[in-house]
Amino acid sequence: MTGALGRTWIVAAALASGILLRPPALVGTGALLFLVRRMPAATVAALVFSGLALGGAAAHHHEARPGVLAATAAGVPVCDVDGVLREHLGGLGSLVSVRRAECGVVVLEGGTVATPVLQAHPGAPIRARGRLLPLEDDSFDTARRRLGAEAAFAPAAVEAKMPTSPLAAVAARIRTGLRRATSSLGASQAALLRGLTIGDTRDLPAADDEYLRRAGLSHLVAVSGSNVAIVLGALTAAARRVRAAARLALAAGGLALFVLVVGPEPSVLRAAVMGGAGLVALIVGTRAVPLHVLGLAVVVVLALRPALLFSAGLQLSVAATAGIVLWAPRIAARLALPPPVAVALGVTVAAQVAVVPVLVLTFGRVPVAGLPANLLAVPAVAPATVLGFVAALLGALDPRLAAFPARMAGPLAGWIIGVGRHFGAPEWATVGLPPGFGWAAAAALAAAAIRTLRTPPAVG
Repeated sequence: MTGALGRTWIVAAALASGILLRPPALVGTGALLFLVRRMPAATVAALVFSGLALGGAAAHHHEARPGVLAATAAGVPVCDVDGVLREHLGGLGSLVSVRRAECGVVVLEGGTVATPVLQAHPGAPIRARGRLLPLEDDSFDTARRRLGAEAAFAPAAVEAKMPTSPLAAVAARIRTGLRRATSSLGASQAALLRGLTIGDTRDLPAADDEYLRRAGLSHLVAVSGSNVAIVLGALTAAARRVRAAARLALAAGGLALFVLVVGPEPSVLRAAVMGGAGLVALIVGTRAVPLHVLGLAVVVVLALRPALLFSAGLQLSVAATAGIVLWAPRIAARLALPPPVAVALGVTVAAQVAVVPVLVLTFGRVPVAGLPANLLAVPAVAPATVLGFVAALLGALDPRLAAFPARMAGPLAGWIIGVGRHFGAPEWATVGLPPGFGWAAAAALAAAAIRTLRTPPAVG
């Protein structure tokens, strides 16, 4: 088990190093894991350089390279574009696959453009008129290029239709059902409930979004592993009276539908791979080792989407999950509290500590109010999320059926908003820290992780 765990993380680290194309980091990571796990040098070398090759090849394959659209965009023409909305990229906008672009000349199957966030469902046919622009060399456009965009498109007018493919149409209908079901709630409650359920925070008031971030609660509306666990748990609990094979099939179908509705968010992909691996382990009758499964999830996600290595969402998701796996049980075991309280506190502390380096190095600030805010807000998350999904599914059939679960979830969403406002408003809610603190925290946490892996958990 230990050898398999080490091999998985060597491949994950090498894959990341290959995407970064920094051989010194690759060698250092391989040497560190070699010392930790004492593997034969030949095995380490083979895993390291295989991961390097895979990471480099995947990054090269996914990153857009100059082509017809890039050459056309250099003239900043006005274009009529027909395409399909591929996916939303959060703050980076949306990706549209271009089927036909008329910019004085006609470009067929030209590639992919990045646009501002479009109010449409993934898979939707798009017709737009606007300016085609070259991507710059700044970090914003570099991130778009890594995700496959060849040029930028600034639309002046957009016409979007409902998706035509059956799966995309089902997902769009469920999203629309949730929006209709929450229409009778207050603006903040409705937006937060949609965020908890499917990660849609487009309508969340800017002030509440800032309060949640400062209170360390923004992860609640960035759909992640906890949402996947809630969905799978609710499905298996609802089907507890049916045979095991039927429960697994229902869980697998629910997981696939969840990913389809939410979209390929970094933390969702990571959690979906972990959930899928756990289901496979149940089918074959073995126990999934969480840290091993997390490593496999990192390998799969980076192989499929190399640019997500640079995503703060994936970094926070992996760090929080690793912290929970490594330290939450040990923290809970040391607390003289009722088990449910001890477990909740252990999970919260472990996750909050584990993400400190990412928060400091990415945002330069750490929410010091995160611990009490999460302890108060998290108990409302699971019931609100389950009610949100029920409302979304019923809303896809009939909005009248969805009104009741949405109204039940409203006060829960309101409670979370209230906690965010209370803890996010004070000046002391966040503390600014220099990058050096982030690197020091990362080194300390890495040393603590190695020590934890070498120390068996206390029994009894």
